[in-house]
Amino acid sequence: MRLKGFLYPHFENRTTEHRFILDNNLKAARQARSGFFFGSFGYAMMSIVVYFLLPEYFERSWRFIYFFIIPTHMIAAVFISRFGSFFYLQWLLVFSNIFSSLCTFWLIHLFDDAEYYHYAYGLLTCILIYAFAMLRLRTFFSLFASVLIFAEFLTYALYIRPMPMSSLIFSLAFMGFVNMGGFVSVFYFERNARTEFWQSRTIEEQSQLLAKEKKKSEALLLNVLPESVANRLLAGERTIADYFDSVTVLFADIVGFTSLARRLDAASLVQMLNRVFSHFDNLASVLGLEKIKTIGDAYMVAAGLPQEIDDHAKRCFEMAQGMLRILDDTNKDLTEPLRLRIGIATGPVVAGVIGQNKFIYDLWGDTVNTASRMESSGLPNEIHITETTRTALGDSAEYVSRGEIEIKGIGKMQTYLVKGGAMNA
Repeated sequence: MRLKGFLYPHFENRTTEHRFILDNNLKAARQARSGFFFGSFGYAMMSIVVYFLLPEYFERSWRFIYFFIIPTHMIAAVFISRFGSFFYLQWLLVFSNIFSSLCTFWLIHLFDDAEYYHYAYGLLTCILIYAFAMLRLRTFFSLFASVLIFAEFLTYALYIRPMPMSSLIFSLAFMGFVNMGGFVSVFYFERNARTEFWQSRTIEEQSQLLAKEKKKSEALLLNVLPESVANRLLAGERTIADYFDSVTVLFADIVGFTSLARRLDAASLVQMLNRVFSHFDNLASVLGLEKIKTIGDAYMVAAGLPQEIDDHAKRCFEMAQGMLRILDDTNKDLTEPLRLRIGIATGPVVAGVIGQNKFIYDLWGDTVNTASRMESSGLPNEIHITETTRTALGDSAEYVSRGEIEIKGIGKMQTYLVKGGAMNA
């Protein structure tokens, strides 16, 4: 923050200065409203005191106080809040203070000489204090108003209604002291108000920046984790592990990818994989499946979690069919066609997020291992499934039994190749 100017301090940045003025004017309007009400109350109390102490003066002044000063101040109190967004509110408050001082000069003009010598400076001192304390005028404007009132009194006391020199000197000294004290207080008040405004603006901007960064981090988290799981992490959970009785897990792998990687440059290879896997991602999203991860050319997806669904096996089967169609379309642009090996298994799993860094939603259990083995022991462009998946699919597909085959790490299993349309190469 950099402030320029002494009598008229302001921010170097014009936008910041503009916002401060509007913010300060809103507060000034509210404070001035209270000030006008207080002024009306003050005049009413003063007239009561005058009624008992100076009954003759009360008789000369009460009509002006009750039928002009108090009504005008009450009207100002009612309407000033409507000018909170008025950019030049400070000048309006200055003129209202000058108006109050002119009313006071008229009251002074009604004094007898003895009263004038003893009480005039007191009434004007109240107006000075009003300018410094009640109207929330900024440094320049409060100084302008107070100096003008001071000059009015000096002119009145010298040329319009001369005052004895001793009374004049005392009055000027007293008012000058009040003027100086008021100016110093307003000067530091505005400095502190500007500092507070700058700090609040800085905090506001930092809060907005933090909110944006939080949204980015939350969006990133939602991009790699299911929404329900991400919300639990954001709520404070650190280890999430949920058991699911029945889900279907799909593994897919591009056949011959290693040899293909040797022939293609890195950029072309990544571009091709990104195109294929992006289509897979879109399909998974349409079918309501949860993409778990990709490892190299391997793609893993599951159905039935984190929200349980009844037709998870059917959705995974439709996903497998769609993946084969996607690869078939991709092959139209390749000189050497790609082939996909797909394995599916159905059963219980544990799903969750572990660790503190680089969160990933992962699955554990025999079902996951079996689905991986279905893929690795399957055939190119075929969908290889377990007995449990066949049972879950029911009559929604055609099956070709492979009999009992040896599955690495598991043993002999009854498996099937599932058919759902023209999808074989």
